[in-house]
Amino acid sequence: MHIRIRCSLSLLGLVLAFATSPVLAQKTSSRPDGWQGPWPGDWQGTKSAPQKELPVPAPQRTIPSGKQVMEIPRQQSMPPAPRQQAEIPPHPQSEGPRPTQFIPVTVTDRLGRYVAGLQPGDFTLYEDDEAQRITYFNTGEKEPISMGLLIDTSGSMEPKINHARVALRRLIDDAVRPRDEIFLEAFSTRPVLLQDFTDSRLLLARALGMLRPAGGTALYDAMLDALPRVLRGQNLKKALFVISDGDDTNSFNSLEQTILAARRAGVLIYAVGIQGFGGGPVNLQLGPFSLGSSRGVDDARGARILQEATSQTGGTLFTLGRSDMMGTDSVLDKAIRTISRELRSQYSLGYTPTKRGNQYRNVRVTVRQAEAEQLTVRTPKGYAVDGEKRVVETGRW
Repeated sequence: MHIRIRCSLSLLGLVLAFATSPVLAQKTSSRPDGWQGPWPGDWQGTKSAPQKELPVPAPQRTIPSGKQVMEIPRQQSMPPAPRQQAEIPPHPQSEGPRPTQFIPVTVTDRLGRYVAGLQPGDFTLYEDDEAQRITYFNTGEKEPISMGLLIDTSGSMEPKINHARVALRRLIDDAVRPRDEIFLEAFSTRPVLLQDFTDSRLLLARALGMLRPAGGTALYDAMLDALPRVLRGQNLKKALFVISDGDDTNSFNSLEQTILAARRAGVLIYAVGIQGFGGGPVNLQLGPFSLGSSRGVDDARGARILQEATSQTGGTLFTLGRSDMMGTDSVLDKAIRTISRELRSQYSLGYTPTKRGNQYRNVRVTVRQAEAEQLTVRTPKGYAVDGEKRVVETGRW
């Protein structure tokens, strides 16, 4: 009995051994020697292989591809439209040939105030009493200017030179703007260019520091020397500003020649006459070389000279005496402000003359308005063209 039981157990053990040997062989036969940890084959045949949780990737920034993509923004409430500001429409230019002649025009009322807001149709321009067609019109507020500053540094100006510096400095600070071109020239017996055309206030102010009064007064020669330089300016509006006591003691040219040249050049001449300081020092005259004024300054004669030069060219003269200059600069300030404001309040008219030739032409401008009889219109009296204008540029008359 015991023998039968042992045989049965032995037989059962053999059956179990044969049943489990393939599984063990599958688990161990393909695992290389020295392998640590689970082998992939260990999970075969199971219901579900255990999976490791993979980390969730963090959101990445999108790198632009270089292509622009139009994004439609979310609809937002539009801000209120800005209020429209009143704009001054540009003046329409008349259709026609390009103008070859330009005339500055100053219009004032009976109180001397500048009249603004005029239109091209308000003007009638005559050349030798023949009406001309205006093909260019502009106001002076934004129009650049080519201007010469001519200052008397003769011996007679010695007690006045500081006031002259002040006047020029204020004119430079008040009147010079970008695109303007200004030159500074001093004169006694001979004219000397201290600063050529520039819009730099610093350079002009530096040139003022070089003013040294000495010698005689050659006003006519200095004006004839400055006019061609003004004409070479690139801007349409041209002017010459003179500070002097007005007398002339050393010029080779005459007042008549100077006025004729100024009228033919069509350049506005403004002047500040500093007078009432008595005669200047009487110095020696040795042939062509002058060491000072050969006689005292005649204020009345100087005033007449400057008045003639300015009135014949459409400019203005301001005469300042000792009482105006000593202790207060209010009169000087008024003169400088007036000249500066006038340069920016002028109208510019352009046209192509109907006449041809090199002769001198008289110019006249009228204003067609209900109050025209109460208005004053100032322009250059005339100009010369071509051949005569080239004579102006040479300074020979």
